[in-house]
Amino acid sequence: MTNPGLQGDLRIYRAAAAAYAEGRNPYGAGALTGASGRTQALPFVYPPVVLPLLRPLIVFDYRTTYYAFFVLKMAAVATLILLWQRAFFADDASRACLYLLCALAYAQTLKLDVRAGNISVFEQLLIWAGAIAFLRRRPWTYAAFVAAAALVKLTAAVLLLLLLVDRQRRSVAALLAGAGALALVHGVSAALRPDLFAAFLRNVAALDDRRSVNPALLALIRDGVERLAGGKGPAHLDMIVYGLTVLLIGLTSLTVVRRSGLADDRECVLFLVIFAYTLISPRFKDYSYILLIPPSVYVVVSVLRGLAARLFALALLCTHFFAYQSWVTALVLFTAYLVYLRRPAPPPPESAALPGPA
Repeated sequence: MTNPGLQGDLRIYRAAAAAYAEGRNPYGAGALTGASGRTQALPFVYPPVVLPLLRPLIVFDYRTTYYAFFVLKMAAVATLILLWQRAFFADDASRACLYLLCALAYAQTLKLDVRAGNISVFEQLLIWAGAIAFLRRRPWTYAAFVAAAALVKLTAAVLLLLLLVDRQRRSVAALLAGAGALALVHGVSAALRPDLFAAFLRNVAALDDRRSVNPALLALIRDGVERLAGGKGPAHLDMIVYGLTVLLIGLTSLTVVRRSGLADDRECVLFLVIFAYTLISPRFKDYSYILLIPPSVYVVVSVLRGLAARLFALALLCTHFFAYQSWVTALVLFTAYLVYLRRPAPPPPESAALPGPA
């Protein structure tokens, strides 16, 4: 028997695919029905271009689809961890830290994704495959992988800006091509089915997840404003504070890259951009923090100095005491990383004195 408490997002995907195949609007209220005929409470919030890709989910009965999807997810998790350790963590200490954070970090983010039945781990595979291409100076491959991830989850398109670090024409061309391809695909989708695209935008605009399920910057700001105001705060204040915070994090990251001469250290820049992207994302679900596992391992193992600092970071990463702890932990590690990157370069070693005449 399938567990009704697991892979809830899979039920949404399957119900949306069935509604689309039947010619119904999968974004409408009450349009999604599960295998038992019950109406699904959560809405479908992915763009219309995704709907044809979900059709394989309705080829077989729900039980078969349930187990097949679970097996695919576990294979994706194993592949992702293998990719991380081969690309970034060659020594035993960093691999041990990687395994620990995969199990416990950010409120057990990997476990949350598997339980939810979300497609986040597949998104992560695309992003990290692109990251490997970036490290190998293959901007077009990077842009293709990130654009593929952003086809489903639009905010991932922000990661295309990493290509600006190269300051090369081919990297800028790859960025523009990736962004242009996304705009073209979604533009054609909106032109062909304006009703579906408008309904998609309405569903996305209505999202307002807060606290542990969405420990993201905008949700944190809205909760803070409402608590300080004793209810709903002044109109647009949350968006103003959000915009200023995004500007601060973005400018700080850019300044560190430019002043520290990091453009040639691609791994450092990659991790910095991933931290910044996580912190500024308006919506970043609990299972989305999978993205931060490799940068967090790097900070714990290679950036922090001293046992006390490392134990404190691991305590923040591997525990969960309050709703926005994942975002706060990311901010703490990001700050430590910025301090590390801004450190003065060590002086060149003094050349030994050449023997001279007595």
